[in-house]
Amino acid sequence: MRGVNMKNIDKISGEKNNIFSLVDFSDDLSDVMTSFTVIFDNLSDAVICLNNKWDFTYINSAAESILQKNRESLIYKDIWMEFPSFVRTLLYEGYHDALMKNRPVEFDEYLAEYDSWWHIQAYPKNGSLIIIFQDITEKHVAMEVVEESYRTLFHKHPDAVCSADLDGNLLAINSAFKKLFPIDEKLLLGSDFRKFLPRGKKNVMEDLFDKAKTGKPNAIELNLTLEAGTPFYILLTAIPIIVQSNIIGVYGIVKDITNQRYNMEKYNEVSHMNKLILDSVDEGILGIDEQNNVVMWNDSAKNMTGYSKEELNIKHLNEMFHQNRDDKSIYPSEGEFPSGESVIRESEVTFFRKDDKPIIMDYVMTPMIYSNRTVGRVYTFRDITEKKKSEEILYQSEKLSAVGQLAAGIAHEIRNPLTSLKGFLQLIEKTGEGKKEYFDIMKSEFGRIEQILNELLILSKPQTTKNEICDLDGLLGHIVTLLNTQAIIKNIYITKDIMNTPLEIEGVSNQIKQVFINFIKNAIEAMDQGEITVKARKEDNFVVIEVIDEGCGIPKSLLSKVGEPFFTTKEKGTGLGLMVSYQIIEDHGGDINVKSEEGEGTTFTIRLPAYEKVYIKQ
Repeated sequence: MRGVNMKNIDKISGEKNNIFSLVDFSDDLSDVMTSFTVIFDNLSDAVICLNNKWDFTYINSAAESILQKNRESLIYKDIWMEFPSFVRTLLYEGYHDALMKNRPVEFDEYLAEYDSWWHIQAYPKNGSLIIIFQDITEKHVAMEVVEESYRTLFHKHPDAVCSADLDGNLLAINSAFKKLFPIDEKLLLGSDFRKFLPRGKKNVMEDLFDKAKTGKPNAIELNLTLEAGTPFYILLTAIPIIVQSNIIGVYGIVKDITNQRYNMEKYNEVSHMNKLILDSVDEGILGIDEQNNVVMWNDSAKNMTGYSKEELNIKHLNEMFHQNRDDKSIYPSEGEFPSGESVIRESEVTFFRKDDKPIIMDYVMTPMIYSNRTVGRVYTFRDITEKKKSEEILYQSEKLSAVGQLAAGIAHEIRNPLTSLKGFLQLIEKTGEGKKEYFDIMKSEFGRIEQILNELLILSKPQTTKNEICDLDGLLGHIVTLLNTQAIIKNIYITKDIMNTPLEIEGVSNQIKQVFINFIKNAIEAMDQGEITVKARKEDNFVVIEVIDEGCGIPKSLLSKVGEPFFTTKEKGTGLGLMVSYQIIEDHGGDINVKSEEGEGTTFTIRLPAYEKVYIKQ
């Protein structure tokens, strides 16, 4: 049993070391008092009783052990005579205070004679004094160890540390504080910390202190460069000082983070420089870590694909690369990624932009190696769509050049005998011999041969042309009127849908006229009946003309060949008409787009730069 309840010892008083003499009980309660004697002697706390003459009247077993004297020999002996070392100690003052002022006292005292700390409680009762004491040496030593640890932590802390009471008066500073802030320690201690705060940071630092006073640790980063005259950044932390659940003050910890900030700024500067370099290159750069997270995505990659870095995930990467796999998975996957420093190169790969537009890419995939381990991969890719178009244009140009050379030879070789044939045909016709319809057929065929020769000659040499302002509304109206007669024969109707606004271009009117005659004639020849619609409108800085038929259409597999030399879907066609038309539109700075569905019809869309009048103020 530990501790003594005063209610159980209110009757302790007497003249012998016997519990019976300390209480005023009758003999029939002797068994109860014997039990009390056993209980008191088994207490771990020491209990003694002194009368008003300072004589011992009761000593339990624990007190006998602590005092190191036989308790029977101490009964009726004066405590100050038996233990003179107790005089001039808190025991002497405390016992006298309790007995004379009739009030309980409690205190700790170190007794050199016993080399131990005691916790003492003294209670006055009817002119006597009941004293309970414990040996707290181990507890006190532990407390001293803790306190010394705190003192060591405070003074040896690598950061500047100070302590202040709740009013803000500085109580202590460590050596790191003195080094960081070279202010006289005598001037600091006992002074309100607010006196030393820089004016521009005073409110922030006071708020930090006030929050710590309420039990909330908090921190803030401050730039004191202006006050110090040199780069100076600190991290200021305020922590409440709590003793026995009570806040008695505040610790301030000041960490000099100038070097960290400098290093961070350098890192940010290098990172920004790297980003500028990455964003300035024409190639797209994609970095992926082990978890397929995008860690690098430069501006060129964004512009090529239409995806921002924030939008990218493995789904979008699969969509861009999906043509490489039947299952639409990205190649190579993590498990298939080559070991070591192997590099994968792919040429003419079709990527798909965010708007589903295909683009042709060359890319190189390189593993990212860190500590001999692959931690991701980097894709470097470039858009070669325009390059492929240029190569195709060059190829077509070479074909046209070859066709031109061939056309010049053919035209030259055929024109001379053709002239002779036409002359002799006229002579024979004048003789009146032969049927007239035969002569008409031959003239028609000779005319067709001459038309083909003229088309060949356009390809074989540059044409001397003079540009003029062409009104497409009038030009298209004339062409529709011209070809309507031929169309009506096949039960085909040509309708116009032309915007009610000036549609002017600058070019060679005869060539432009030839282009639209070719397109409308092809439409008529592709149909047995139905309607041909000619639309014209202005879009931005272009005039857009559409020729829409309801013919048999062109297979998708052949659409890319439209406009190539000698490509035609007609039985008697040469393909030269469309080829010449494409060349004329290209020479006029325009372009042609064709859409077709088998069984539904074909739409040719021609775009030509609109003529803009320039007004000069006089």
